[in-house]
Amino acid sequence: MISATTHHSLVRSQYAPQSGTPFYRRVMGDGSPTIHYGIYDSPHTSMREATETASKRLLEMASLRLKKSSPKTIIDLGSGPGGTAHWLARETQARITCVDLCEHHHQENLAIASAVGLHERIDTWTGSFEALPTEWQGKFDLAWSQEAFCHATDPLAASTEAYRALKNGGVLVFSDVLLAENAPTEASEIYSSVNAVARWSTLSQQTENLTKAGFKEIVFEDWTEHLAENFQRMLLQIETHRDALLDEGVPIEMLERFARSLEQRLQWAPGSVLRWGGFSCHV
Repeated sequence: MISATTHHSLVRSQYAPQSGTPFYRRVMGDGSPTIHYGIYDSPHTSMREATETASKRLLEMASLRLKKSSPKTIIDLGSGPGGTAHWLARETQARITCVDLCEHHHQENLAIASAVGLHERIDTWTGSFEALPTEWQGKFDLAWSQEAFCHATDPLAASTEAYRALKNGGVLVFSDVLLAENAPTEASEIYSSVNAVARWSTLSQQTENLTKAGFKEIVFEDWTEHLAENFQRMLLQIETHRDALLDEGVPIEMLERFARSLEQRLQWAPGSVLRWGGFSCHV
């Protein structure tokens, strides 16, 4: 199995400032620093509306679990450039601690937070969510993640560390891409060829990891029906903004490889290779 050090280098390479930053900002964020999948209520829903809908749904799932009316401390595991963390700060008035492997993500995160007046409630820590600081034991009301746990070298460690960082009664909510139970390996490699996935989890494996970590009342809400629309929108962004992406420094090989992967994914029957959805559970 690939070592954590090697895999973390692959993740940093995927999101490298020279290529990954402009690519994901345009192709997933539609010009924003919010880079995760979205829930499309209609064909007219914009990418930004869809990603916010997915975040809103996770926050609703968290609110159903939290004993307090609103969390005061949140840890965002795999926070990227901070788009969702800023949204959470506005929605909850909580203090957000952002965990990410990429230092340049934190720099962008803090610059934006300062510009919009959220800098006093945004903290950053550069490192792996599979090995959080010891002193964070029982520190947070809510642990949050969107499409980041798939980057874990050890999915069980990611769940265990989230559990350790939560207070008694704390809640974990996250969305992630999963491998369908009987998906062929060669199909999954179409996705992992452009995304740093070291070890796929199926729904049953993810649920088992959460249970082993100590979480209770694990609920999965299936959003797989929206995956194809996400892939289609990303492909359209590449086609529409191809020249701008090249001007911003994204290599043409990266654009072509990613477009090819998206085209192949769109040929899959829904749920036959990948699943996507939101989890909620509590300590």
